[in-house]
Amino acid sequence: MSRRTKIASLIVLLVLVSLFAGFVLGAVAAKKVAKKKDNPRFWKETAMKQLEKLHPSDEQRRKFETRVDSAVEELVTIRKDTVTRAEDVVAKAVVDIGAELTPEQREIFDKIKPKPKSAAAE
Repeated sequence: MSRRTKIASLIVLLVLVSLFAGFVLGAVAAKKVAKKKDNPRFWKETAMKQLEKLHPSDEQRRKFETRVDSAVEELVTIRKDTVTRAEDVVAKAVVDIGAELTPEQREIFDKIKPKPKSAAAE
């Protein structure tokens, strides 16, 4: 193998390793950001940072914080309700689909169907 071929191979290998490392690090970072966005405390901090751009007085800041707190609580309630409703829709679909299956299909479906949250937590 010539010296040029070895150098080219090493450069290609370096590029491939860099691409893989970038993909893995990007996936990890995206997962952390998504998890952080699920936290209501993050919602409040973000809203308050945006409101700070208005240069509010101390009195306004207190009023903003009170209103943001209540908005976050409302959002948490809406989110819980939405998740519950979505789980109900999926559960109903699973029951409806299960009723149409043959015994052989039902065996396979029992393995692949979504599990209820209460069963998944156990």
